Amino acid sequence: MAYRLKRLTFKRDVYSKPIASLIATGWAVSVSLASLGSSFAAVISSINMLALVASLIAMVLSAHAVAGDRDGLLEAYLSAWGRLKYITGRIAANSAVSALLVAIISTPYLALRWEWAPPLGALLASLPSSLIGTAVGISSKERAPLVAIVVWSAVTLIYDVVVAFLSLILPLGDEAILALQVANFFKVATLLATSLVDPYLLTLGPLGEFVVSHWGVQWAYSALSSIYASWTIALILLVVDLGRKADL
Repeated sequence: MAYRLKRLTFKRDVYSKPIASLIATGWAVSVSLASLGSSFAAVISSINMLALVASLIAMVLSAHAVAGDRDGLLEAYLSAWGRLKYITGRIAANSAVSALLVAIISTPYLALRWEWAPPLGALLASLPSSLIGTAVGISSKERAPLVAIVVWSAVTLIYDVVVAFLSLILPLGDEAILALQVANFFKVATLLATSLVDPYLLTLGPLGEFVVSHWGVQWAYSALSSIYASWTIALILLVVDLGRKADL
């Protein structure tokens, strides 16, 4: 019974029209980014854009998967595995499928440019995005994918606008701006990928100079990695807590 449920879940999560649509969109973006060339500016742009697409795919896919469980299989999951095992299994399944999709949509870019930083940024952005999408699916019984798109827009697009606006109207120092940057998991993921091609974080301007001068190149990378790991652990705990308390 448990094996059959796992097989049905995998087939439903991977072989579906929404997945096919997301893959097609990701391939189009990947080929377009590869056509920009291999210059430094093109690679930096590719890191950000591919991470944006991967984050959107992971968040929407994960929310859609949880919502799909309610259409017939949720009762079977809960009776066979229990609530906690279902939640942890769904976290693992959503993360794995998101990583698989990132690998698939990154294939055209790698084939044309053979540059690893953009796919790595996409992978790093997809994991926490998948966790947030899972949390959205648990919390929202209706229109979970739409809610996920709204959350994705707030995290990846609106957040930057708000930070830029605050930096204009408030006397924020480098420490405050850095804190605002690492307070967003998406920014941490792209910064980690960017550091592979820009170890001195020159693309961040004065902020990158501040980070490297105070932490050094190696410590800056270690600090960003630790912050990313902390974000991931915190989101896993959040999803598990939501799954234990929510009315599934």
